[in-house]
Amino acid sequence: MIRQSLALALLLSQAATSQSPAGQPAQPTPPRPTAQQAATQQAAQQNPILEGVAVQAGESLVTLGEFERHFRRRQEAQPPDSRESEERLYRETLLELWTARLEAQKGADLGLDPAQIEKITRANLEAEREKAGLEVYLAQLREEGKDALAEESERQEQIRRDLWKYSALGNAVVARRATRDATIRPGELRAMFEENKQNLAEVTVQLRWLVVSSRESGSPEAARASCEDARARVLAGEDLALLVEERGADLRDSRGLLPFRAPSSFADPDVAAFADKAGVGELTEVSPLSDRNGQPAPELGYRLIQLHDRRVPPEPDFDAPDVQRLLTRYFANERRERILGRERARLHREAYAWVNPLAGVPEVAAPRP
Repeated sequence: MIRQSLALALLLSQAATSQSPAGQPAQPTPPRPTAQQAATQQAAQQNPILEGVAVQAGESLVTLGEFERHFRRRQEAQPPDSRESEERLYRETLLELWTARLEAQKGADLGLDPAQIEKITRANLEAEREKAGLEVYLAQLREEGKDALAEESERQEQIRRDLWKYSALGNAVVARRATRDATIRPGELRAMFEENKQNLAEVTVQLRWLVVSSRESGSPEAARASCEDARARVLAGEDLALLVEERGADLRDSRGLLPFRAPSSFADPDVAAFADKAGVGELTEVSPLSDRNGQPAPELGYRLIQLHDRRVPPEPDFDAPDVQRLLTRYFANERRERILGRERARLHREAYAWVNPLAGVPEVAAPRP
């Protein structure tokens, strides 16, 4: 999909020599390489110039093979469900690798002896191999599409990135003095407490769901009619729990009840708004279920939701030890992410960047007439 060996060879040969004239015929397919040639090609893949460049980030290069490996790994962890999500995953992978290279460069500039980084990396990898066993360790590398050298290189890069992060946060590192006071003042904690008081004692709700399947009902119209009938019967005094047992396509064991959760945690904005504002016993209007993209899907079925219970915790006490620890941890994390975000933005502004068109988002094929 991304890496085209023949196209890369042609592209790199054109870059090393003069451009081919327009209309030049394509080169014939090369013969099958011998075992010695194959070994030479495999060794050449370790050279980023011969393998092909996906991204240039400052003084560092990201190869097309490395980009492809990272993209496939993220694709397996979070399969895209649409063209837009796949394009977003492409861009996020490019940005992630670009940022990693810039951070590693800045970490290397701090001056820690490369031999020391290599020693730390090899000691950590040796400990991991002994713990997991050589066969398991190698199997994990194969699953990730890496070899031992690539794993060692990535670990060394991660150490340099950690050094940069530690320095960017103002800590003393590699014979450099601290540049930022990490102390959190009582006034800062008090201000954060007042700002996040509701989040520290968050209201939670429990909803009861009636889900009627269009397929089991015979049609979307029949599923909607069943939900409307249930709504009218509940408003007349019947128990929605009994109706869930009678006609619900899901959650029959719990009679439609889900665990308590914060209203803001619902992905559907209509459900979140209902959970936030409704009183106990209130019902939603009948509405279609949503598909994976959040779009109404009457062909799946319809739903009716009732707010079963609402829990309002007591107001938190600022002087309580648990609240103090929570505020301190939250404030430190928020400040850390704010500082790193600002420093990464500076890296992006000041560094040179180039993206190979072969590593860009592929075009969608035009539909046939």
